[in-house]
Amino acid sequence: MNEVIRWCQDRSLRPLLVAASIVVLLAIGAAIAWSFGGREYDAHAVSLRLLQHAYDKVVPGKTSEFELAGLGFDQSRFQARVLSGLGVQEYFMTRTSAEFDRMDPAVKACFDASDRCTALVFPLAGRASGLMAANAAPATQGRVVFLIRSGRVAYKAVQGG
Repeated sequence: MNEVIRWCQDRSLRPLLVAASIVVLLAIGAAIAWSFGGREYDAHAVSLRLLQHAYDKVVPGKTSEFELAGLGFDQSRFQARVLSGLGVQEYFMTRTSAEFDRMDPAVKACFDASDRCTALVFPLAGRASGLMAANAAPATQGRVVFLIRSGRVAYKAVQGG
């Protein structure tokens, strides 16, 4: 132990020890900043708070699939699930015939014309919290769904969460 103290007291090693201490402090600071800085939402999920105005601009029957990307609903950026006609039927299928009867008419129409319908499902980001949240898998608190029929949005909804 005395040898370590004598080694540290040697003036030629002080600059090296100071530099090593600074590097360690910078690494800790960077880790903390990365954990808290801007990691409030998952980069691959839509923040409804941030895209609320864009969602409100989507008009069923008028907004095209191309315009969705222009409004900020970019399929590749947010890793949206793209559902085929059969996928749309599986996604919206109800458990009872009474629930099916209450289904939105635009969704029912896609059951009859599945070759012309697709759906885009965007996960909504959950709020991350705590120091370890940046490293943990973010919680998804629902989804934004756009049903596309013949190239135009036929139905939109925010589900779950």
